[in-house]
Amino acid sequence: MRTAKATQRSRSRKTRRAWAAVVDLSSVRALKRRELAERRVRIAMEENRAALARLFASGLIFTQKGARAGRDLLLAHQSLLKVVDLFARLVEPSSRDDDALKTRAEEVFAHLDAQLARTAQLTARTGDFLSGRGRD
Repeated sequence: MRTAKATQRSRSRKTRRAWAAVVDLSSVRALKRRELAERRVRIAMEENRAALARLFASGLIFTQKGARAGRDLLLAHQSLLKVVDLFARLVEPSSRDDDALKTRAEEVFAHLDAQLARTAQLTARTGDFLSGRGRD
């Protein structure tokens, strides 16, 4: 006759634990990070485009300060377009193994907050100029 401990040991030997699947969340984190950055860049571009449109519509683009503000806004817009292009290339299946592209993307992510802050500052300065607070 078996004892209770012997029965329990024989059951535990027969029962095997299933292995838990290991999930790598780095790709999901990278996707969320890219989506958030894309959204922030898209919003900054819309604000930038609206400031440029107001500058043209008011006719102040033809003044010295207006031309300078327009040039600065266009340069900021151009740099944001480069970021959007980089994001589009990151999504392409052919870029999955492109280390140079991934390195460039990390550089962009590192400087993105400063770039967006600079764009917001330029847009606000243009708004001040258009409202008359920045004119001579």
